This record gives sequence, structure tokens and C-alpha cells, in this order.
Amino acid sequence: MQEVVKVNNKQIVTVEWNGERVITTAQLANIYETDVNNVQNNFNRNKERFVIGKHYYLLKGDELKAFKNQVTDGDLVNKHTTHVYLWTKRGASRHCKILDTEKSWEQFDCLEENYFNPKRIGVAYQYPVSQAAMESATNAGRLFERIMRREGISPHEIAMAVSSLFRQAGIDVPQYVVKIPEYEQIVLPLENQKE
Repeated sequence: MQEVVKVNNKQIVTVEWNGERVITTAQLANIYETDVNNVQNNFNRNKERFVIGKHYYLLKGDELKAFKNQVTDGDLVNKHTTHVYLWTKRGASRHCKILDTEKSWEQFDCLEENYFNPKRIGVAYQYPVSQAAMESATNAGRLFERIMRREGISPHEIAMAVSSLFRQAGIDVPQYVVKIPEYEQIVLPLENQKE
């Protein structure tokens, strides 16, 4: 299932091609609150300002067939179409300049921020860790913890060591797990001792 992104008051299904987020002509027209013919005419009048692979992709034949199989939203591409234009962020920007309306600039800012450069919500991709690697790291972490406790090492330093061990095994440990507790940050002034 494809992600749906809100661009101002519009809901846009995300589209990717060649590892890049792109947008169809119909979606672009919808965002800029114009019609598809206007976008197509503007493109045809300014074709020399657009570079294929940089501003847009033109899919035909096998590429178009592969794209139709990739998208799950049937409204994105008409099943009878013989070609489709996919606009990159730079291509969408060019269309905005050509339209040159207050609304198109406002919409492009929102399109750029929410669609082409979405904010990632603090979730880092982590490669799958095998069960064996997880068990090995866990057992080693427990062993380190026992040894370090016997040596009188602070809980924070133990957490740092175990965290490092887990990271080496490809397991991400959230920063709050190894944060120095407030009670370890407190420095108490000692009275001068008489010698």
C-alpha cells in the first residue's frame, strides 16, 4: 500500500520511480489547482527548459507496464494510457514558475515540504537482526553487566558498554537507555576535612 501525504487541503498518494519521489501530471494539476491540459500545454510550450531524467521521466512500453504494476492506486494511471509523465521535485518547481500564480507558489512550498522532503519521525531504518546475533549480544551484554557490577562500575558506564556491544551487533539502542541519571550528575560539595 502506498503512503498518502497531505499537501494543504489535498490528499496525494506517493509515487516513486528509480528510487526518487515523483508526481504524476494529474496529481500536479490537482495540487496547483489547474487542469491537466494546462500543465501539458505549459510543458509543450517550454519543453526546451525540461530535461528528461532531471525534471521528468517519460514512461512508455515496458517501463510503463512495470510502473502500472508497481502502483496500487488504480486512479493514478489509466489502464489504457500509452505513456505517462512523472515529474521530479525540480520538474514540479519548473511548472510552478511557468504557472506563476500566488496559489502555485504556495502549493509548491507545501508540496516540497510535505511530499518531496517529508519529515522523518525519528525512526531510523534498522537492518533485520538474526535471532542468533540477538541472543549472542544479549548473553554477552549480561556477562559484561555482571562483571562490571562486581568491579563497582556505575550503572551508566555499564549501559554505555552494553550499548556499544549491541551497536556492533547491528542492534540500535535508544539514547534514553544510556542517559546519565540525574543522581549521578549531582555534585555534592564536601566540607574541608581536617587532616
